[in-house]
Amino acid sequence: MNARAIDLATVRTWPAAETEDRDGWLHLASGGVTGRVNAVWPIDWRGADVEAAIDAAEAWLAARALPARFKLTDGAYAPLDLAERLARRGYEAVTPTLIMTAPIRARAAPDDVALSDAMPAAFDAVLRAVSADVAEYEERRGIALRAPQPAAFATMAREGQTLAIGMSAACGDLAGLYLMRTAPEARRQGRARKVFGALMARAHQWGARTAFLQVEADNAPAIALYESEGFTALSTYRFWRKP
Repeated sequence: MNARAIDLATVRTWPAAETEDRDGWLHLASGGVTGRVNAVWPIDWRGADVEAAIDAAEAWLAARALPARFKLTDGAYAPLDLAERLARRGYEAVTPTLIMTAPIRARAAPDDVALSDAMPAAFDAVLRAVSADVAEYEERRGIALRAPQPAAFATMAREGQTLAIGMSAACGDLAGLYLMRTAPEARRQGRARKVFGALMARAHQWGARTAFLQVEADNAPAIALYESEGFTALSTYRFWRKP
């Protein structure tokens, strides 16, 4: 498994509202809130003039009222000197984020986690509650609803109150994990681990062989959880943008 394959699977399982391939650079746009779906992913390069392509990418994003932003994954962007070219233009690398992967093995799903192929109302309610604002909620919800099948939405409740959620969507033998969220009052009680286990069990039923996720490099508690579940860091990506 390589980082390029994970990037391509991410674009498919966490789909932006708009995606356009320009000479191998994928231009993504959504609501302008989160980074991954509002940036250029230079996964391949089939063009002739890199500087002109950067100009065109900036114009494409600006036409959608988005700031210039490129997502560069270590070992999975092209051309190889793109980071140096962006730096000369005044771009800076921010928000280092780990791409982590793990083999998917058969396991029993926890009895107290419900799984659905479509987003249930309880999932939607928690996502709204833990989002920073309406714009973030609407963007993430829209992405989740666009996720291709097979997909699964997990909810864990106690006494009628949903306390933790998570979702997964598969692309071939790869399954991405997204929207792992726990209500503040229910954190550090093992609920995220159970949601995680249920999603991994469902991904195994789909026939997926490798799970992947992205987590910001400074999120130590989440990284510790994923490492305890067998995930290891495959690569790191950063957003390149102008101050």
